[in-house]
Amino acid sequence: MACGYFVAAKRYPAQQVVSVLMVSAGVVIATLASISGDVPTHESALWYGVHESVIGIALLTLGVVLAAMLGLYQEATYRTYGKHWKEGLFYNHALALPMFLLFRGDIASQARALSMSRPVALDALPLVGACLGSCVRLAAVPALWLSLAGNVLSQLVCVSGVHRMTAMSTSLSLNVVLNLRKLVSLILSVLLFKNSVTPGMLFGCALVFLGTFAYSQTPVVSQYDAAVRND
Repeated sequence: MACGYFVAAKRYPAQQVVSVLMVSAGVVIATLASISGDVPTHESALWYGVHESVIGIALLTLGVVLAAMLGLYQEATYRTYGKHWKEGLFYNHALALPMFLLFRGDIASQARALSMSRPVALDALPLVGACLGSCVRLAAVPALWLSLAGNVLSQLVCVSGVHRMTAMSTSLSLNVVLNLRKLVSLILSVLLFKNSVTPGMLFGCALVFLGTFAYSQTPVVSQYDAAVRND
């Protein structure tokens, strides 16, 4: 919202402003509460943990700002040239592929580590064995490569949905939904790894859900008028 206000000269209804402030405050409170559960007693360990947390939060903040700027740029591009979200999805990833050459050594070592994992017979998988039958009866793949393939497919679905939503809604609406998704991921990680749930985390989650609900109740006409005003 701040990027849209200062960069794109957009103006937003008061209900949207309050809702976004609630979501932002909730994300900050929940994130800080999630990293303050286990406090080390040694002074050097405490300083190292705080230093790592500050760097991580700074990188996340920079990523949020850059993502907001990219969203505004995509919104203007779709408005000018049409909502071709598949084209944007392709170029966003294809143009970034040469950057992986800088990390080719790390990628090669990680690939070797994945190949050394425990092999899994493909016919033992629920869907693969039923669909391909005897074709994969003797085939086996390292387990970590299967995990990587599942991660890639799930990311494909997620990123495709994000780009599709970019073509259907405003950049602000997209960022609100993404913040809600990140909070859900944080909650799942806390539950799956059995971390402690603090009152601050519960309060932050409540703010995010209430803010998202309040944002969704903004009148559609006012929302689109605010998004295209001054364009």
